[in-house]
Amino acid sequence: MQAVIMAGGFGTRLHPLTYKIPKPMVPVVGAPMMEHIVRLLAKNGYDEAISLLYYHGEIISDYFGDGKNFGIDMKYKSAEADLGTVGSVRNATDMINGRFIVISADVLTDFDLRAAVEFHEKRNALATIVLTRHPTPLQFGIIITDEDGKITRFLEKPAWGQVFSDTINTGIYILEPEVLDWIPKGQFYDFSQNLFPHLLESNEGLYGYIAPGYWRDVGNLREYRRANEDVLWGKVNVKFPGECKKIGDAEIWCDEGVEIDDNVTFEGKVLLGKNVKVGNGSFLYNTVVGANTEIGIGTNIEQSVIWDKVEIGNSVQIHNATIATEVKIGNSARIEEHCVIAGNCKIGNEATIYTGVKIWPDKIIEDRAVLTESLIWRDRVGGELFTKSRISGVINWELSPEFVSKIGTALGAAFGKENATLVVSRDPDRASQITARALFCGAMSAGMDVADVGIVPIPTVRHYLSLNPQRAGVHIRKSPYAQKRQDLIFFNGDGTDLPTKICRKIEQLLMREGIPRADYENLGRLSRPSGIIDSYRNKILENIDIDAIKSKKFRIVMDYQFGAAAQVMPAIHERVGAEVITLNAYVDPNHLTKTRDEREQSFRRLSAVVKTLDAHLGFAIDPIGERLTVCDENGKIYQDNDLLYIATKLYLELNKPESIAVPISATMGVDFLAREHGTRVIHTRDEHLAMMEAALKSEISFVGGNRGGFIFTNFGFACDAMFAAIKVLEMLAKTERKLSEVASTIPNYRWVEREIECPWHAKGKVMRSLIEYTQKFPREIIDGVRVITSNAWILMLPDAERPVFHLLSEGKTEKTANELVKKYSELIEKWQKK
Repeated sequence: MQAVIMAGGFGTRLHPLTYKIPKPMVPVVGAPMMEHIVRLLAKNGYDEAISLLYYHGEIISDYFGDGKNFGIDMKYKSAEADLGTVGSVRNATDMINGRFIVISADVLTDFDLRAAVEFHEKRNALATIVLTRHPTPLQFGIIITDEDGKITRFLEKPAWGQVFSDTINTGIYILEPEVLDWIPKGQFYDFSQNLFPHLLESNEGLYGYIAPGYWRDVGNLREYRRANEDVLWGKVNVKFPGECKKIGDAEIWCDEGVEIDDNVTFEGKVLLGKNVKVGNGSFLYNTVVGANTEIGIGTNIEQSVIWDKVEIGNSVQIHNATIATEVKIGNSARIEEHCVIAGNCKIGNEATIYTGVKIWPDKIIEDRAVLTESLIWRDRVGGELFTKSRISGVINWELSPEFVSKIGTALGAAFGKENATLVVSRDPDRASQITARALFCGAMSAGMDVADVGIVPIPTVRHYLSLNPQRAGVHIRKSPYAQKRQDLIFFNGDGTDLPTKICRKIEQLLMREGIPRADYENLGRLSRPSGIIDSYRNKILENIDIDAIKSKKFRIVMDYQFGAAAQVMPAIHERVGAEVITLNAYVDPNHLTKTRDEREQSFRRLSAVVKTLDAHLGFAIDPIGERLTVCDENGKIYQDNDLLYIATKLYLELNKPESIAVPISATMGVDFLAREHGTRVIHTRDEHLAMMEAALKSEISFVGGNRGGFIFTNFGFACDAMFAAIKVLEMLAKTERKLSEVASTIPNYRWVEREIECPWHAKGKVMRSLIEYTQKFPREIIDGVRVITSNAWILMLPDAERPVFHLLSEGKTEKTANELVKKYSELIEKWQKK
């Protein structure tokens, strides 16, 4: 049988270990990851393998040669360009001569591949994906199959609200040669993004086999350490070098030529590779030591992975670290937890490497030096850099000027230097000003021009980009929710959110040592475009009925909440003839972040002013200009679903749209309104990105959010509280109604919300159980699971940042809503204990 081994990945998430070697050659318990895969294939009857190479492929081919030493006939195919996973397989068509298995070289597994092939044959499948259960499936493609194993749903790398199962794609595929006919030649093509969705849509024989056994994607440094630990503790069946010895209570695997001096203490499980020497009085605990490594006298190594040919001096302390090949560590050095030292580095005597520091290859750390930060860039707490299209962090620490400058450099490298302009806007906070300057420097040093549009609301800069497309944009703001945090929000060149693919590319560039810089002649230039706010105002005025608003002579109260909308709106109010009483109508960086109590207090103040001054209505626009709160003439505040109902009702009374879109958690009152007007409601995920995606569809003219965000697609594609406020005035004028009259029709539905604690490792299992349990009920699986009954609905949504499930129910009576919440709360608690 024939196997195709995917061995071309860059392994950027394992930097700095993979800076000079391909990821498949990173050792796990003394042997390259790919060697464990090759031996697994040979064990399961595969006699021929084709290794697909791209990054440092010669290192792989030199190590494995013709494969005879590993029990297999090894051939190689190199690609001249990155063709994606399937594209690389298609590139090797001339070497494939029948049914074949595709397997990644950078996973650790002991699956019974024969059983998977037997499953494939019995079902006469065109393609079979080998699956496994995973407690935290967020980073993988998740899959649902029917009782016979046929795949019915597939989603690659979902958000938590889209996790409908804990059954994941392992990257192991059994394929018939006819699959190759589905793959375009010489193009980038991916299994998960392209081929499998195409097969599923075409109702071809796409099956999933849930394999028992061990599987781990060694995708980052944390998973790499865990993979070594799992092998040490026997959780996966792989070949160990040498023989096992019992020394005290410890288990030691010793390869040939190992020398252990007197008074050496071992605890837990330790692997010593060929010709390892351990000096007198040293202590080793739960550690892997590679071949030809020498450990000095009185050295302490705990829970670490040491590669080959490392020289460790006397009285060295190493704790939970990874040390790569040919590193030299001087006497009395201290390497703290989660440090990673890449190959051929030299650590001086008495040097201290602090927790979490990464050192790229070939670096020299002087004697008695104290290294507190990585030599390339500081590792962030919490894993991936981007959350959707946003980078967030603690001001001047996680988002230090040095790190932000490197983000700018990576942006410049990602978008290229030729005719590439980055548009930067910000809020008035002084930290945002510092961050903007750092971003300018980095981007311009990489050859990217920068257009600084200054202090403007987010909708204004999106509008600017939609009219003047550039390569990318960034808005810098102080977090609305945390006083000491900052957000960098990234836009595509047309003002939409930056695509995930480009965010990942920027992450990969940041992990590289040498991000390309520009020559002097090609350094970027800084410009400051003018007229942006005027252009935005004109666009608003072009898309409203000025005369209708003028005719009503509105008296309104505007609370700008110290944001940049105060610089935009006064001229518009003057044009529409509104009498305006303003609150907080100046930009103040000290009031951009508010607690819940502070926000509620500001709304009470708005209410009091509206009633005192006998205003027709009041508006509050959040500091970034995206969310709207409304107050009627009686001082009643409308937010969230009540405001969504009001805006939708006004819009439907004046327009005849084919479709509108609202989030999955929107009140069912919107559905009843739409039904009355013959309009279709499309539900989206409960996030701004999904609302924007809906707004870009030609059949949708209105997208309403339940957190004060509204999109009128004749004007824009993103939430804009400034335009929404003027639009509400226009719609009230045209319907000749007071806001309180419209609000009086809001249905008296009852809302019940509850949080159920659920450990991270149980979330995927609970979602799978929820999908299985509700399959015969009316439901929507868009963001979490929404179950619909005749007089109520309930949404069950796993939290993306906390180990909880959110249960939100709306019913015609409080009893019906409570019954649903009680029922599913008990089920979720039961399922997580299964």
